[in-house]
Amino acid sequence: MDRNTLLAIALSLLVLSAWTSYEAANAPPPRPASEMAADASRGEAGTTRAVGDAWPGDDRGAAPESDIRQIAKQDERPDVLIPSPSDEAAPWTGGLESDLFRVRLDNRGGGISSWRLLNPLYTADSKEGTTEPLELVTRIDDTSLVLTNSLRGLGIGDLKKALWDVESSEGERVVFAIARGGIEVRKSYTFDPESYVFDYEVEIRNTTDSTLETDVDVEWPAAMVKGNDFREQSLSTLVNDDVETEMVPSVGSGGFFSFLGNGDGGPSTYVGLVSWAGVSNRYFFAGLIPDETSTSVARVTFLPVIEGKVAVSRFAYEGVEIKPGEIVSRNFRAYIGPKIPELLTEISPGLERSVDFGYSWLEPLTRFFHGVLTLLYGFIPNYGVAIIILTVMVRVLTLPIMQKQMKSMERMRELQPRLKEIQDQHKENRQRQSEEQMKLYKEEGVNPLGGCLPMLLQFPVFIGLFYALQSTIALRHAPFMLWITDLSAPEELFMIPGLEVPVRVLPIVMGASMLIQQRMTPMTGMDPVQARMMTTVMPLMMTVLFYQFPSGLVLYWMISNFLGIGHQLWVRKSREKES
Repeated sequence: MDRNTLLAIALSLLVLSAWTSYEAANAPPPRPASEMAADASRGEAGTTRAVGDAWPGDDRGAAPESDIRQIAKQDERPDVLIPSPSDEAAPWTGGLESDLFRVRLDNRGGGISSWRLLNPLYTADSKEGTTEPLELVTRIDDTSLVLTNSLRGLGIGDLKKALWDVESSEGERVVFAIARGGIEVRKSYTFDPESYVFDYEVEIRNTTDSTLETDVDVEWPAAMVKGNDFREQSLSTLVNDDVETEMVPSVGSGGFFSFLGNGDGGPSTYVGLVSWAGVSNRYFFAGLIPDETSTSVARVTFLPVIEGKVAVSRFAYEGVEIKPGEIVSRNFRAYIGPKIPELLTEISPGLERSVDFGYSWLEPLTRFFHGVLTLLYGFIPNYGVAIIILTVMVRVLTLPIMQKQMKSMERMRELQPRLKEIQDQHKENRQRQSEEQMKLYKEEGVNPLGGCLPMLLQFPVFIGLFYALQSTIALRHAPFMLWITDLSAPEELFMIPGLEVPVRVLPIVMGASMLIQQRMTPMTGMDPVQARMMTTVMPLMMTVLFYQFPSGLVLYWMISNFLGIGHQLWVRKSREKES
């Protein structure tokens, strides 16, 4: 491997490291816990509270227990929030709760204001070990709801901020309605207490004498909030069998890697047959699934709201005509829950593609690692140990190639004195120097690139395992040992007082092992100064990069380095005995 190639790799790692640091530093702070608690339990008058274990900040009392429990209330809000004096509906918020989730709805916009997972497997990030439910509706204020509709083509105002009548709120079904100027709009939610899927319908009745034309649109906002689950918060859609994804901070601008996105400052638009659209992060998906019987072309637009912080995924059937006396409805299903490929496939073919398995050519390898880790965990219920065993298995499977290349590396090391003589003899004639070196390689049967090949062989495995760790939800919050309590996130031994810099043992040890391994690798074709730079700079760069990586991935690379060092020492001692 020549100097320019190594330099390119080093610069690439520097850019990636800078980007991950930038993302972590610029993530907006979360809403204070007190505000979230107040939002979840505002108002006392007219409130029916449900039975069950209270979560942090919730002072619910007891009520008769049922499979699905209803929470409803009315309260007064500032007049500035009322979009029109013609709105006669009273402000209302309500919700339903099952063993899986707790959903809250608001008639100001007729959308969902909160969806918290109550399954104990999916708690929020917490270093204190609490079991606070994970909130999957990310928003920055009380007016940005999920599943709102503007329907501006109807000419009756923007319905996203209008007060809707609560036509029904019994049991598992909530229906909102609004009537203006001879136009009636109704939207209904039907929840299933045993599923993360629910039905959503928008119905428009035209009682005027004119034909109406409007976009039947549905919006799903997303905001960047603190936590490992939301560091990669993205808008995502499957259109014409292609997955399109854009991270929230990049919507409308392309962000740091603008040359990879549209980068023109405008929204991203996709037109065609839409299988699903919504918001995706590392382990969870929240989105809309059009009726499977629909073959209508739709448009999905990713719109920036607050650049770098808030964006919205807008799904729309455009130019829908509604004749006088006609009723037009659009039916959807929605999903808000964990990314479990088998579950998503059952819900809707193609929904499993919301799970990021990497590039198409890499997906089989990612799925293989996913399956092996799951299998190993069945025998040894510790994913950290499973990753170590997987690392050993990878080294064993690649042993024939690694053995050959390491022997080549040792022969290169033995040739170093003779190569130094050639360099000294022909230091004024670089062409003659290269010719003599190649002649020596040929005579000795040595591959000068052999020292780089072992590292290159690890990259497909590294990338495959990276995506496996990113996509396997079972690894979320999975502990290993001691202070390493989450293999899907960077580990942290302690924070340096005053500097607020975390001390992470795994990447430091990994960098040290890489330094040793690099020092054992002959740097052919480089002068001593360049060789020293590469054997020092490369491990340092990798340490900085891996400082932000999930601890499970760092564990794999570190163990692989240790095995590589041990293998190299064994080959070296074997050659010494042979000679």
